Amino acid sequence: MGHKPTTLLDRFGALRGLLTISDEDYHAYMGSYGELFVGSPENPKSDYEAGVPPTGYVQGSSDELQALYKVIHLMCTLGSVEKMYMPPEIDPDKSVLQNQILFERIMADDLQLEPGQRVLDLGCGCGAIAEHVADVTGAIPYGINLDKSQIDKAHKNPNLPAANFTVGDFNKPFQFGDATFDAVFAVQPMTYISDHAFTFSEVMRVLKPGGRFVINDVAALDAYDRDNEHHRTLIQQTRELTVFGGFWYYQYWEDAYRNAGFELVSSVGRSAVGMIKKEVARFNRYEKIFKALAKVRVIPKKTDALLQRLNQNNASYIAAEEAELLSLNWHCVGQKPG
Repeated sequence: MGHKPTTLLDRFGALRGLLTISDEDYHAYMGSYGELFVGSPENPKSDYEAGVPPTGYVQGSSDELQALYKVIHLMCTLGSVEKMYMPPEIDPDKSVLQNQILFERIMADDLQLEPGQRVLDLGCGCGAIAEHVADVTGAIPYGINLDKSQIDKAHKNPNLPAANFTVGDFNKPFQFGDATFDAVFAVQPMTYISDHAFTFSEVMRVLKPGGRFVINDVAALDAYDRDNEHHRTLIQQTRELTVFGGFWYYQYWEDAYRNAGFELVSSVGRSAVGMIKKEVARFNRYEKIFKALAKVRVIPKKTDALLQRLNQNNASYIAAEEAELLSLNWHCVGQKPG
């Protein structure tokens, strides 16, 4: 089974993009944090128990989100997360990429696809996850993503059918007919959902009877206390590091499946803290190098500033996962009846 890792050429390409970033893209990226991650919605366990409905993430289709991802995917490619997600720790002795591969095999099993069937990736990025799922299952991959630059990258991948990967927004009606797909999945984009009921109903509509919908995304856990200032700080700083929007207790995800008519097959959280520690170590080395090179003007100061902005809250994320305030990998599997 083939699997294309992030190559040195990929990393050099990302570095070139960061070194030559325009002032417009730089300022749009740096300004996006103030627009996207201030006053973001959250509904912890206390809200769920009180019957409070989830508050959607209203900036989920914004220009600011596109500006963020236009730049951040370059920095992720520079590291080990070109696929734009931190995987759960499946094997602590293996690398971030190897754990992504292991996780994607688990997800492929959950999707229950047969060769020649169609699978849709919501928030597909550059199509790397869809490529691997297709390789494992023999299914035909499709994908939609808000960021055009990542779709352009998918179109350059000879292993992907370019026509199947398009700019799209899961907060708007899907441009697919009823019962088009045999399975749908989403790996860490659903935190930008504006209306849980709408998006889940659209997935239900485009799925064939018996088809499965798998999500893997951030969720609040039992230990998170919104009235605890330290907890709130850890979550906010983790939000800015991992760029998630809405923050909902995991049972809201389960209810979104049930309310849309899905049969909930499984729902489980997995920790990624071991993986984030590996990636933090890599980015700490990058930050030291970039800082030194910027000081002697070998690279632009704004390139150093980009990396510092991305990397500055890594200790908070580690603390939040270790305290079991959240899971970045709450994994749900639902099946359409029939």
